[in-house]
Amino acid sequence: MLEFLTVAAALALLVIGLLVTATWLTLRRVRRSRLVASAAHLLADGMLALPALRPGRTPNRAAALYAVRISRGHRLLRQRVTEARAAGAHLGDVPAVLPRLEAEGRVIRAELGRLVGSTTAGYDLSARAVRHLRTLSDLTGAVTEAVSVPQADESLAREAEEAALGLRLHAAAYTELMALGTARDGDGIHVQPRANAS
Repeated sequence: MLEFLTVAAALALLVIGLLVTATWLTLRRVRRSRLVASAAHLLADGMLALPALRPGRTPNRAAALYAVRISRGHRLLRQRVTEARAAGAHLGDVPAVLPRLEAEGRVIRAELGRLVGSTTAGYDLSARAVRHLRTLSDLTGAVTEAVSVPQADESLAREAEEAALGLRLHAAAYTELMALGTARDGDGIHVQPRANAS
């Protein structure tokens, strides 16, 4: 009887362990899903926009609008970068710059969120927000243009490679021929120039 209880307890622990692991993996996947990330962004934007939309006089309503525009600009840029990667477009240093740009945007948004409802003027922060929005707009436009650049045709690329290889082979053969002519001159074999018939 003791053996049966031991086996039953081990099986129960195994089943509980599997259930806990499956639940943890599911929650981790859900937390990382695009839907949850989008919902979190929309909730954060709503929490910023809510004080600005309240009736009555709310100081620094523009700060909330800047924060929402920055969040929207980052989402649009990420979407354009994803589309460009899927299209195989050349993005240069944009993927390396993107995390730092998003970190700066989060800092500006947090400061703008604290500014909403306060009586502090925040002119410097508004200027930083405008510069950040301008940077996001320029970068998004550049990524969009990179996607619209036509990709090189495979046959054209192959023809260009063949032409370059032919040119290299021609240059190597000419160099070898000139080296042979110089070696003959060095051995004492001189080629007499042909006299003109005239």
